[in-house]
Amino acid sequence: MAEVEKKFGIGEVQNILKKEFPDVTISKIRFLEKEGLITPERTQSGYRKYTRTHIKQLSYVLRLQREEYLPLSVIKRKIQDLKSGKVIAGDLALMSGQDSEPSLTGEVPVSFDLAPAKVGLALESIEELVEYGVVKVREGPEGRYFSPADMRVLTIAKEFLKYGVEPRHLRIFTQFVTREAAFIEQIIRPQMQHKDPNAKRNALKELENLMGLTQMFTQTILREALAAYLPRPVPIDVTGEASSTESSQGIEVKGAPSAVSGQEEPAGSESAEMFPG
Repeated sequence: MAEVEKKFGIGEVQNILKKEFPDVTISKIRFLEKEGLITPERTQSGYRKYTRTHIKQLSYVLRLQREEYLPLSVIKRKIQDLKSGKVIAGDLALMSGQDSEPSLTGEVPVSFDLAPAKVGLALESIEELVEYGVVKVREGPEGRYFSPADMRVLTIAKEFLKYGVEPRHLRIFTQFVTREAAFIEQIIRPQMQHKDPNAKRNALKELENLMGLTQMFTQTILREALAAYLPRPVPIDVTGEASSTESSQGIEVKGAPSAVSGQEEPAGSESAEMFPG
């Protein structure tokens, strides 16, 4: 006899998703349904019923919003691609239910005491990251813990530390984000405070779009600021040959040995701290 697939009510779905997305609400789940991103089953009485596949799809949508700042229209196209067979391996794993229970993603809060071993960071470094506001320790019924988002920050911070970056230097990113968030909030706050539900839905879409624009804008400016250190294509003339005005070996970097003298060219007479305090 075939096993009957378990179905979940919307309140149960919210509780499951909260393990990874603490801010998710029933209204948010209904909003995603209205936007066509999820289609739960309905009982004869009209109650929504969700399968595990529905929950995984919701988790996928929420993760794309949180981590890639994608607008709902783009997420909807990705879901359509998944259903039509145009998939990326990682997306397919998420949508096919190959991620683990109970968090559906493997991301769960981690106690403060277990975080050093989980991330591979010294306790002193984690305490410094907390002190400088890079991550936040939360209080729960079972004691202090880090959210899944803060665990990801700790993992990234670990990579920065390999380059000689100290926890205090990472404050610059939190300061940037705080200013960016305040800037976006000023734009969308009037609509978010509107009593009209349609205005609030539109504000949510605009919020997602603005977050995506901010990310793209920052990346573009950063690449331009560091363009002198990035490889540049060799100019090609109309005959298809490399231009004689620039070496095909790439760009010359200050401080590299001179091709003529064999001596190292001075990179500058001033010495500055790599990461000013």
